[in-house]
Amino acid sequence: MILTSWLMLVPLLAPQAGRDVGCTNATECRQMALAAAEQREYERFHDLSWRAVQLGPRNDPALMSMLARAQALSGRPHDALVMLDRLAGMGVAVDTATDEFAITRELPGWPEVSARIEQARRTAAPAVATPAPAGGASPSPSSTAAPSSASSPATPSLPSQVAVRFPAGALAPRGFAYDAVSSRFLFGDRVGRKLVIVSERSNRATDFVRADSAGFQDIASLEIDGKRGDLWVVSNAPDGGAGTLHKLQLVSGRPLKAFPVPAALGPVTLVDLAVTASGAVFVLDSASAQLLVLRPGAAALERVARLETAEPRSLSVDGDERVAYVAHSQGLSRVDLRARTAAPLTVPQSVSVDRLERVRWHGHGLIAIQAVEDGTHRIVRLDLNASGRAVTRATTLERPAPAAKPISITFSGDDLVYLAEGTSDSGGASGEPASAGELIAYRLRLP
Repeated sequence: MILTSWLMLVPLLAPQAGRDVGCTNATECRQMALAAAEQREYERFHDLSWRAVQLGPRNDPALMSMLARAQALSGRPHDALVMLDRLAGMGVAVDTATDEFAITRELPGWPEVSARIEQARRTAAPAVATPAPAGGASPSPSSTAAPSSASSPATPSLPSQVAVRFPAGALAPRGFAYDAVSSRFLFGDRVGRKLVIVSERSNRATDFVRADSAGFQDIASLEIDGKRGDLWVVSNAPDGGAGTLHKLQLVSGRPLKAFPVPAALGPVTLVDLAVTASGAVFVLDSASAQLLVLRPGAAALERVARLETAEPRSLSVDGDERVAYVAHSQGLSRVDLRARTAAPLTVPQSVSVDRLERVRWHGHGLIAIQAVEDGTHRIVRLDLNASGRAVTRATTLERPAPAAKPISITFSGDDLVYLAEGTSDSGGASGEPASAGELIAYRLRLP
């Protein structure tokens, strides 16, 4: 049935091919398509994605996966189902746990396609366009992988590019996010107790929201809820012990509500937060080593789980909202959000998860900033097995030069963006100079 539907779609290529969508090659069409997606122009995203597939290499997994996204977002869930099934038949497992494919997952044919996607995930590389390990198939999801194949030195085919750069001045950046609607980056200034925005078009930092209007104290982190148009910020009292979760309107910066952590849950030092598709906001507390949550419609934060770890540093929640991952001084912990229990993540001997400074969920794994013993940093992807209980492979995506110290990471469409602080006058990542006292956002195309 799925194959028949695919064959019925083939004639659509002819009229699409004749439509002028403003691009002349696959690379240009892809870039324009992703830009349309960021602007939420989903019909244009669909047309440009079709054109990219037509002009690109035959059966290109990355272009076909983009088209599946575009089909789902533009109100063509059946077409997306057919494309996902075709990709699974090619051995490509697309991450379908996001809201983009919510309607597609409700179709009658979904269980069959879902099973094929899972089979592709078990027998092929865990992410679209990720090269398979040398020697053949990727590790079984249920294993922790042998040392010889668990770690990979692979890097993206495209080098990182500078998105914005500007003098840091007296700014002490904490947290980092990208607003696709306005094409601007946001970060908190811990010392100045304010939010700052930088437009990709201007390369100039501008104050967005100050403490006198929002009630910020020492800002620690921030995240965008693009689905609802909200901006969430956590800040801490300078003398320690108290913290607050702030809700603001993303488009204007207007403060909407503040949620002080209840005294019964203190003392706290809030270090990170994660916003889920359902609107739940999870907050990581380092002082009492605990995970808190503000559920949709709730009036106060509550405790989800205590963490038997030292120095929790960063937090991320998976696409199904069932598991949270916490980076701490000893490595990584997996928190079952339903059972409210935490346990260490299983890691192969050849993979190190020490000194992780920031983690964010992507695909079926984690992207992290990791400090290296020589004092430098790297951006690494940690692939997980099907249950999410074990790391199967670590892949270095970027090794910024010592002159560019990564501070935080976020996502812009299919790109990873990391904010780095210049620490010397020597050369920076991608051949771009990084000077002391300068902040640079690097955009990195994920493989």
